[in-house]
Amino acid sequence: MLISHAWLEEISGIDADAREVARRLTARGLTVDAIAEAGDDRVLDVDVPANRPDALGHRGVAREVAAAFGRSPLPKPAVREPGLRGIEVAIEAPDLCRRYTASIVRGVRVAPSPPWVVARLEACGLRSINNVVDASNLVMLELGQPVHFFDLARLTGGVLRVRPAFAAEALVTLDGVSRTLDAGTIVIADGARGVALGGIMGGDETQITAETRDVLIEAAWFQPAAVRRAARKLGLVTDASQRFERGADPEAPPAAQALAVRLLETIAGGRGEPGIVDAYPAPFPARSLAVRLPRVALLLGYAPGSAESEEALRALDLRPTPTAEGFEVEVPSWRVDLTREADLVEEIGRHLGYDRIPSHVPATPPPASGLRTFTSLNERARDRLAALGFSEAFNYAMIAAGDDDAFVAPGLPPSMPLSNPIAETLGVLRRALTPGLVQAAALNVRRGLADVRLFEAGHVFLARGAAELPDEPLRLAFAWHGAGRPRHWSEPSREVEAYDAIGLVEDLLALASDTGRFTQMASDLRGLHPGRRTAWIDADGRTAAWCGALHPDLAARLDVQGPLYVGEIDLGVASAHAAARPAYRAIARVPSITRDLSIVLSPGAPAGSVLTVLAAVPAPAPAEILWIDRYEGPPLDAGEAAMTLRVILQPLERTLTDDEAEAFRSRLVAALATVPGARLRRIDT
Repeated sequence: MLISHAWLEEISGIDADAREVARRLTARGLTVDAIAEAGDDRVLDVDVPANRPDALGHRGVAREVAAAFGRSPLPKPAVREPGLRGIEVAIEAPDLCRRYTASIVRGVRVAPSPPWVVARLEACGLRSINNVVDASNLVMLELGQPVHFFDLARLTGGVLRVRPAFAAEALVTLDGVSRTLDAGTIVIADGARGVALGGIMGGDETQITAETRDVLIEAAWFQPAAVRRAARKLGLVTDASQRFERGADPEAPPAAQALAVRLLETIAGGRGEPGIVDAYPAPFPARSLAVRLPRVALLLGYAPGSAESEEALRALDLRPTPTAEGFEVEVPSWRVDLTREADLVEEIGRHLGYDRIPSHVPATPPPASGLRTFTSLNERARDRLAALGFSEAFNYAMIAAGDDDAFVAPGLPPSMPLSNPIAETLGVLRRALTPGLVQAAALNVRRGLADVRLFEAGHVFLARGAAELPDEPLRLAFAWHGAGRPRHWSEPSREVEAYDAIGLVEDLLALASDTGRFTQMASDLRGLHPGRRTAWIDADGRTAAWCGALHPDLAARLDVQGPLYVGEIDLGVASAHAAARPAYRAIARVPSITRDLSIVLSPGAPAGSVLTVLAAVPAPAPAEILWIDRYEGPPLDAGEAAMTLRVILQPLERTLTDDEAEAFRSRLVAALATVPGARLRRIDT
């Protein structure tokens, strides 16, 4: 929010350099991002937290300035008392509007605003319209309380009614757009029709024009959630709606009326009618909170003491009353963010200075978490990918409908649509991380970056029952295009291959899992190249990971030249198969024994299934099984492949006999007979 330094000085009475004001505000949690010149004024760009609607006006910021410089709290602004005749207010929806006030100023002359008004508005980022409209903006900028001006002559029936919109009711707003309303929208109506959207924008039919002479001023308190919902539904976010939806001060409308009348009298030549109409059927009760000094010391990490704590609360206009344990305070109506004791502790710490809070090492280590393995895999996998030259990407959790269909298993529930998407291309929650990474990688490739390595860790959203929240498993995905290894003059470069992607997945799975517990087989995802796609399945049939080359049709659609390999790991499934804690094993003192098996695989038979079966055969010593050769061609049938397996037995204490080694080889051959599509290769083939 843009705040005029001159205006702050006028309200707070504090003459201080803008940089010093900015420094003190920032130290109190109202961060000043920049200071700019605006003629003779200086403008502070204040980052107002979402829970501090009281700081959305100059008076609210001036309260903080006064407290920061050790001044007494600001006096309450002048108000107008009830007593106006000639207009009636009826609140027909007290759940949507708790308070509605109105006053009348007659005889205004619509004209350009004085230079000081124009300068003040422009310093705060608003354009001058005319002296009457500008007066309403000045009220909002000073008090943080939006007001609206009606042309009194255009209102009928002598009544203003606050009600919910009728079904399919239409209203033309000040921007000239006819808007269809629903029952949750607050409407201000006169005796004949709707004339404004409560808390959002006025209507076109009753707006201020050059012929306006008599003005009716509205200042009200509208239910924050109702204003927020209507503004988003209508796509009409205004300065007024942003203030109301955060929570306006219910006691501010009379002060806003007084200031608006005074401004119209001063800059528009008007004459205010005595009093206001103040419809306030159910006043907000006064709020009080207790704060205990031991609690202050516990939450802040140090004990500021009773006197300092009382001084802090008094400076913030909280009016403390001492109690046996601390203080009882009156919460001002404008501090809607103060709802519990911890909030008061924060106020004390904020006023006394965050820099006074000491830092120290916790006396005891944090308790072990049941999610340690899961979190550890996530962190270690991201570290490993970063070390391998991959850059971490952060994509939206929302994607276009259908974008992830090719990267999820058949039969999975459809994507979950958003009721109010921020864009047409972000209409559903993702069921896979891959679509976002593919888009990001393709964009980089199209812009001339040949070697692209990206990864992302994040949640996907899988629908469950209609009344249930979605399942949100944590996934890790990667996209790899270009060089398969870092380019170097000492050897020819090559593009990434399927075995690079497979090796990467197995390396990541091995960080927390025993990869022998997964069966490697062909994936059935439609988004991958039919001949270059692999999945890792556990004994329960759950997919722990998959990878493969992007389908040529998708690559052509994205204008990606060369293979783009992608993969995705379900960290929850992978962590469920955590390997045992690594243990020391003595260095072998005896030589190893090697045996080779030559196997023929039928077309479509996965080589991973062979390793899974053979790894389960009991061995007389620690064993390692590796693929070392592959051959296709005569005399094999078309599509068949001859693969050579090397079995390495490494005894630790004694040398194995030939009989023991051959007995193990025989058991491997017998197990091989149970693998569909695999057979031992005969000498003649």
